[in-house]
Amino acid sequence: MSLWQVILFVNGFMLMNFQGRAARVSPMSASEAVRGQKARHLAEELRRGIAELRWPGGKLPTEQQIAGEQGVSLNTVRRAVDLLVQDGLVYRRQGSGMYIASNESGPLIGVAVPSMTYYYPRIIVGIERELAKQGAQMLLRSTEWDSAEERLAVDGLIGAGAAGLILAPDGPSGLAELEELELPIVLVERGLEDPATVHEFVGTNHAAGARAALKHLRGFGHTRIAYLERVSPHTAPQVRAGLGDVPVLIDSRERWSTAGADEFLDEVQRCGVTAVICFADREATVLLNAALARGIDVPGELSVISYDDEVADLSEVPLTAVSPAKLEVGRIAVELLRARLADPEAPRRQVSLVPRLVVRESTGPAAR
Repeated sequence: MSLWQVILFVNGFMLMNFQGRAARVSPMSASEAVRGQKARHLAEELRRGIAELRWPGGKLPTEQQIAGEQGVSLNTVRRAVDLLVQDGLVYRRQGSGMYIASNESGPLIGVAVPSMTYYYPRIIVGIERELAKQGAQMLLRSTEWDSAEERLAVDGLIGAGAAGLILAPDGPSGLAELEELELPIVLVERGLEDPATVHEFVGTNHAAGARAALKHLRGFGHTRIAYLERVSPHTAPQVRAGLGDVPVLIDSRERWSTAGADEFLDEVQRCGVTAVICFADREATVLLNAALARGIDVPGELSVISYDDEVADLSEVPLTAVSPAKLEVGRIAVELLRARLADPEAPRRQVSLVPRLVVRESTGPAAR
């Protein structure tokens, strides 16, 4: 039992003193002791919550929220928070709320991305690592490709005290709204599709990635190349632009199925196509499986290149893939934001990174 856990016997019961003699406890002192006990209990619960990263953004719930959740009075909450303030674990910000104190000297940086499960996890790791090096903290939100959630996320990050934002807006309307914000913003994997944007950004030059894929296939003698993509307003148009004047078949669908892949393969074989570039990994894997099921040898009869390199190496025939430098995107985003915070008047920078091609077993010489 910890030192602060003391059982008090009140209203006629006795508390033993250190000499073993019984002493009466007055009703007033007993009442105060009980209130102090509740506050210490709550303070320990809040300590556990902080240690368990229950509030990763660094801001505690309001006193009213804590009181409601814990079933205690506002006075008990205030006493508990006072104990944490005395220990330097929490501080109050007038008009804003209660925050977890940090030994780090850097600012709180807000990050909002469309997905926590595909493409963006590596970017998040790059952001987190660089922020840690600089002694800053990250407050992360996922917008789930929803513009309404995106607005809520941005408002929440600002309300939590973020000194700057790293964002991947879902569409042009989101970019327009960002113009009204006064704090520094850096976009990730956004901006290249809009040459007129004034925002700072770091993004992948997807057109250059597509050109690298074409160069690889041409080196193997492929001249009839098809392009398969899923609907993606930001990346797919850039990939398509990188294909230039190369004769391609384009099949764009919202969601690819085995039946759709079979239909596409019918067209591929009818046109004498010997290689396919797929955006993205899932589409490439569905196509690859459909080709193998049909008895088409990969890469003997058909070469396949994937885009994104998230799970390309896990296919039955490991896929050659265009691989964006996601960790570097995250790292540079933090660097751009750090520089902006240090010198708000410096010229804005927009950074484009060329992805590399990771060659695996799914590509080879064109069939003769």
